[in-house]
Amino acid sequence: ICIAIVLFGTVMWAISFFSIYTRPQTRIASSIWMYQHIPTGSKLLTEAWDDGLPVNLAPFTPDRFQSEQLNIYDTDNEEKKVYYAEKLSGADYVIINSRRLYGTLIHLPETYPLTSQYYKKLFAGTLGYKKVGEFTSYPTFLGLTINDDASEETFQVYDHPKVLIFQNTKRYTKDQLIQILSKK
Repeated sequence: ICIAIVLFGTVMWAISFFSIYTRPQTRIASSIWMYQHIPTGSKLLTEAWDDGLPVNLAPFTPDRFQSEQLNIYDTDNEEKKVYYAEKLSGADYVIINSRRLYGTLIHLPETYPLTSQYYKKLFAGTLGYKKVGEFTSYPTFLGLTINDDASEETFQVYDHPKVLIFQNTKRYTKDQLIQILSKK
């Protein structure tokens, strides 16, 4: 009976994990959405140390947007606060391609106090950006979805990352954003 339970569980997990490969990869699904919903010429902020979005999907190419990478890993200091404020005030969208950075840095307020607050405020909408897209592909089996957001990073980040898209709806100025980022 124990062997049968272990075998059933193993087969069930294998089938549910395989299901992520039967759907469009989240980076492709989010890129299609971006080409359909984000106006040409929009300024996109993506994160350094991660794959850029959107991906090239002929006949659409990423050069229809103005893309710039945010240097998230730089040391947290006053210059970085001004840097975030400048970039956020001039952008139309923030694209987060995976939890590679926020999944770690949001939990390291001792080492990255500004960056931790940046993510918390971005997700809460406090920075004037509203989440307009979320693309996930979780393992499923017989209609049961297994949320693996808490799994080890490489397990999710490479095969089926959660992609988040935020639109600048409030259009805060650099000075307003410095004030918001200065508040704990």
